[in-house]
Amino acid sequence: MSLTVNSFGSNSIYSLFGGSSSSGVSSMFGGLEGSLSNLAQIKSGSYGKLVKSYYSKYDSEGNLKSDTSSKSKAENSNLSEIRNDTADLSKATDKLLTKGKNSIWNEVETTDENGNTTKGYDRDAIYDSVKSFVDSYNDLIDSGQKSSNTGILTQVAAMATTSAKAAQTLGKAGITIDSNNHLNVDEDFFKNKANMTYVKDLFNGTGSYAYQVATKSSMANSYASNELANITGRKSYTNTGDYSLSADDMISKFNTTT
Repeated sequence: MSLTVNSFGSNSIYSLFGGSSSSGVSSMFGGLEGSLSNLAQIKSGSYGKLVKSYYSKYDSEGNLKSDTSSKSKAENSNLSEIRNDTADLSKATDKLLTKGKNSIWNEVETTDENGNTTKGYDRDAIYDSVKSFVDSYNDLIDSGQKSSNTGILTQVAAMATTSAKAAQTLGKAGITIDSNNHLNVDEDFFKNKANMTYVKDLFNGTGSYAYQVATKSSMANSYASNELANITGRKSYTNTGDYSLSADDMISKFNTTT
């Protein structure tokens, strides 16, 4: 498909890859720059499906395609799915970011069958929390890339970019990225061989990999909630029917827990 980039609006190629066509300010946590030189590399790499999802909404002239009624209904259902997935990811991230006496990162004493006592991380508890994060992340990757909302696609693509940039460190935790942009965690490696210092750096604290992914997820939630609000007439929905927090509120929440 031939693309005429100049015919796209400010929310197209620049926003998809984390840049800004007007202010020149990059996204909060980086991501691929919105430059044409990166486009070929991304389209041929692990981001291809996300890019295709984005561009499939436009014709060869760069105009947004009209949607059919059935497609609109499917998109409305997809928006609700995205809100549920972002809520699940938020809960999983909260568990990883929590500090204090309830933190899963507190070291515990264990006694083996010979009566020897050692102190260290509770790898089983940490694995369970990371696995919950991974499952929620994968669900959002799947639901997000089905959306026709460019804001949601932007944030999902940014999540995939963030993961790709952290791939080497994720590997040290036994976590790999497949061709569908899914995270996969090797339970045996994680529990028995992973360097827990790397794991903690990835999943705990402001600016960590988990924090970066969660802020993008919260933005996707905002886009989904706002679009549903436009349809229903309510200001902002959550998956429980209440008003949702803004992205800034959610980021502030993470700040207070870390």
